Amino acid sequence: MTKLCNLWAVVLTTLLGAFSYGQNSIIEKDYTLIYSNTQIALQFHQPSDAILQAVDAQTKTPIIVSNQGNTYRLENVKPSEIIKVTYQLTNEIGTITKTTYLAAPSASSGTINVYFNHEVNTTFAQIQPATNLGNTLDDMLISYINACESTLDIAIYSSSSPTADTGIAGAINAAYNRGVQVRIIYDQGTTSTMIGLLNSNIPKLPSPSGSSYGLMHNKFVLFDSDNSDPNKPFVWTGSTNWTVAQIDGPDRNSVIIIQDQALAQGYKIEFEEMWGSTTSTPNTVVSEFGTYKIDNTPHHYVIGGKIIDSYFSPSDGVNAKIIDAINTANSDIDIATMLITRSDISTAIINKYNAGVTDTNIVIDTQNPSGNQYNTLVAALAPNQMVKFTNSGILHHKFMVVDNFNAASDPLVLVGSHNWSTSAETKNDENTLIVHDLNIANQYYQAFAFLYLDAGGTLLNLPQNVKQELTLAPNPTKDIFTLKTNYNNSLDDVTVKIYDALGKNIIEKQYNNLVEETISLEAQAAGLYFVTLQSNTKTCSFKVIKE
Repeated sequence: MTKLCNLWAVVLTTLLGAFSYGQNSIIEKDYTLIYSNTQIALQFHQPSDAILQAVDAQTKTPIIVSNQGNTYRLENVKPSEIIKVTYQLTNEIGTITKTTYLAAPSASSGTINVYFNHEVNTTFAQIQPATNLGNTLDDMLISYINACESTLDIAIYSSSSPTADTGIAGAINAAYNRGVQVRIIYDQGTTSTMIGLLNSNIPKLPSPSGSSYGLMHNKFVLFDSDNSDPNKPFVWTGSTNWTVAQIDGPDRNSVIIIQDQALAQGYKIEFEEMWGSTTSTPNTVVSEFGTYKIDNTPHHYVIGGKIIDSYFSPSDGVNAKIIDAINTANSDIDIATMLITRSDISTAIINKYNAGVTDTNIVIDTQNPSGNQYNTLVAALAPNQMVKFTNSGILHHKFMVVDNFNAASDPLVLVGSHNWSTSAETKNDENTLIVHDLNIANQYYQAFAFLYLDAGGTLLNLPQNVKQELTLAPNPTKDIFTLKTNYNNSLDDVTVKIYDALGKNIIEKQYNNLVEETISLEAQAAGLYFVTLQSNTKTCSFKVIKE
């Protein structure tokens, strides 16, 4: 199925009798998941007994299940519905009962925005130039908080704010004062000066202390998860803590913001497991952190035509997912991470390199915790393919791009709060996303390329090898910009849509043929805008800044 731009509504593969395998098919250990508008099918790889139960995870309402052979269909699923499925497998040992959680595709737009707080190398842009917001990541967060209408759930490791009336604290307090339900979880062992600036009536829950617990290391926000408008919920996550050094620099960070109600519902399950309640009041009697949490969220979502995987630590075995992502590489692996202390991760990287994925490049921070795999990887890779970030501040990223230069493979980016350490795997509360999409992966690659080259790394693929099929210039612009195709022929039957930073469609234009067209933003306010283009053969998206 043709990939869609990240601002377009979900268009799903139609399920036919034999179930065709398209982009919205996901292979799991026991079965293949196949999604359609109103059905989710599980096609088991081995003979299985009937699915015992499929229920709405929130209301416990039964889901109708039909089957033909080894294929079981969950019928009439609702958009964004989280479903608990219990099934049996029979083998030579006996019968095993298993439980999994599935997410029905939402009716949301599927917008994905990625922002960095440092320079990026846009000469490597294949579809859309990456966006460096510099020291204004907090302003972007505040704009989302200001637009929040009903619920605001925050899980933040470390935070600060200038005053109770300004900055992030001011925005949260203002949201609470206008009637938004605000709930906040924070790490009890870390200095978070913002917490003391918040309205005392806002419910807050510090993570528990003790040897059984690690860090509450999340940095995610859920906006309007339960809003009746499926285009209102957003998930904000990434590596960025809310401190001056983390947002303004010199620390290097990123955020990813996804407009999808199903994903927001999955994150809400994780939030409320720590919160211990579905209400505005936390319940510390039943709240669970760290090793006490269970694997109770969906791991796969269809968002804007893309597959996005979601995992939480320590319940979901994220370290194995990192290794699995490494093992999918067919041509290139690029990593920017604060640390790698897991020998199984370094072994997986080295094994892939020795198997022929020699375009493997890593930039790591200068911190040297016990067990860091830097020297092991330096010895195994070619010269200047494993380098250290030596500038001021911390390279605080935790992302990996796989097959950026191989669109025929499965280009992906793995990103989140999870450091590649045993603590993150076994004790800390963390979240990780894997986005299977060239456009999003390539934006992270542009950030990687800047940091890696700046640290003295050597790249096998140089910018002149990157073909931009469509260009948008000038960017930033005062009023107008030009869309230009670099194909030999024009694009036919083109629709161009422009959205503001909050996803509102402000301009829409139709072209029978597009070679070069000029579009005006003269009537719009200064700020960030998103341009999506769909023709009968191509789809793409851009970010443009009006000064």
